[in-house]
Amino acid sequence: MPTSASSSDSPPLRLFCLRYGKYGPKVRDSKGYFIYFDDKEKAKRTRDELNAGLDRPIFVVSHGPDHRPKSERK
Repeated sequence: MPTSASSSDSPPLRLFCLRYGKYGPKVRDSKGYFIYFDDKEKAKRTRDELNAGLDRPIFVVSHGPDHRPKSERK
């Protein structure tokens, strides 16, 4: 899975995910799990790899469930 934990005790942050289009459903891996990333650059590289060779790009990077707006951070 693309996510990586900072320590073995805590689960990896799910900051970013891939979607089919701007408001489309989340992309799943071959096992049926949603694909999450803890780094935006990793998400963008994966998106670019998936969009390569397509006539029109369909995959976009979106905020994941653990992504909080700046106003909510402590």
